[in-house]
Amino acid sequence: MDILQSAGIGLAIGMLAGTTGTHGSARGRMTLLAAAIGLAAGFVVHGVVGALFCMLGAAVGCLVISDVVFGASRRQGGAAGALGFIVALAALLVVAVALLVPVLVLLLALALGWLGVARHRRAQRKHAGLRILR
Repeated sequence: MDILQSAGIGLAIGMLAGTTGTHGSARGRMTLLAAAIGLAAGFVVHGVVGALFCMLGAAVGCLVISDVVFGASRRQGGAAGALGFIVALAALLVVAVALLVPVLVLLLALALGWLGVARHRRAQRKHAGLRILR
């Protein structure tokens, strides 16, 4: 259960870091920062094993959420600030779930993974026609 709590806390840290909606090398730096914060938080809360799972959760959460927020801000211009607020509230919910019912963190991690894979597939289909033109 400690591992699931650490992973849930890491997901929340990554979600909060991902609300910046960075892209490119800035996204990589933000992901590294989220992973470092997750490593420190996991070590304080549950030791070495917890630190690794918290770091992994923070990195994955930041990668997926920053992609979602960047896409929304690209489509809506500067009006995507509300999405950052909604993601921050969702991150608080993830922490609450991780502390109260750690088993549900598996469901949250699967949902976040599905979101990342679905966005990747959609982007591949969108640019498939352009690759044929080469």
